[in-house]
Amino acid sequence: MGKVSKRVISIDLENHIFEIFIKTISKLKNAAEVQNFLYDLLSPTEKIMLIKRLAIAVMLTKGYTYDAIDHTLKVSRPTIMTVSYFLKHGKKGGYKKAVDEILKDQNREALFDKIEEILISMSPPKIYSSASYERKRKLGKELFRIKSLRNNF
Repeated sequence: MGKVSKRVISIDLENHIFEIFIKTISKLKNAAEVQNFLYDLLSPTEKIMLIKRLAIAVMLTKGYTYDAIDHTLKVSRPTIMTVSYFLKHGKKGGYKKAVDEILKDQNREALFDKIEEILISMSPPKIYSSASYERKRKLGKELFRIKSLRNNF
């Protein structure tokens, strides 16, 4: 885990720098710009630390047990408890809002997957080994792969 300098700055300066940080991120125009900024800003360890915390929050919200989270993400119980605490008692509700948005997106994607699954199953049967059969088979496999990844998160 990254280290924080023992040389403390004033709370006013810290708050001012944090405001600049938030404004900087909010002015980025698209996901690619945010991604590039964060890749340059964060060390690999910091990136992993942040994404694991977010994944813990999502898994807790979905009802996963501490054991399942520990086994899946390889994180300690104190880390899970800390995330759980801030998810439930965060002063600004930012964690909960972010997790709710992630879950909404997952539900929306699941709905579109279900529609696509129905459309694939309703299309007329194709001749085995034809190009259209292979295309339909490939679509079905890709849909299954995406659904499996989403369900495991």
